[in-house]
Amino acid sequence: MRSQIKLMSQSFSIRSAIQADLPQVIQLDSKAFSPYGTAESPEVIRARQQVFPEGFVVAEADGRIIGYGSAEKWREVREPGLDEDPHITHAPDGPVFCITGMAVAEPFRGRGVGTAMTNRLIEVTRRQRCTTVVLETTHAQAFYVRLGFHPLSERQERGVPLTVMALKLN
Repeated sequence: MRSQIKLMSQSFSIRSAIQADLPQVIQLDSKAFSPYGTAESPEVIRARQQVFPEGFVVAEADGRIIGYGSAEKWREVREPGLDEDPHITHAPDGPVFCITGMAVAEPFRGRGVGTAMTNRLIEVTRRQRCTTVVLETTHAQAFYVRLGFHPLSERQERGVPLTVMALKLN
């Protein structure tokens, strides 16, 4: 399923990720999260797309990946960990939907790409009959609060402050 979105004179689409997208996604993840020491390993990113393809989306403009969002389903709310193996942590029947990674390429930030990807993942959450969405962020707390999330906990990892946030669904 592909959604075409036009915002601020820039058109982009949101669609499910395919294996061929992963090199660009890995590069985007590294560029976005390496400064914080929280970039995920390429193997974990590949495994997420294999284990739960419906929960892995990309934003695309002019044939290039400008954003991605990945997710897993869990049995209970907990704090996410860096480089967790989705073959172990993903629970296909779990009621908790964890957004495990999300990044937008710098030139496209503030243009609705992150909102569109989050909304698409929330649609998946509803289809999967999950009751709660959780995520962890280093610096985008205000963005997620605008989308209805609230802080659950804070901690430091590798010297970086992390906030776990949740959205309860009806």
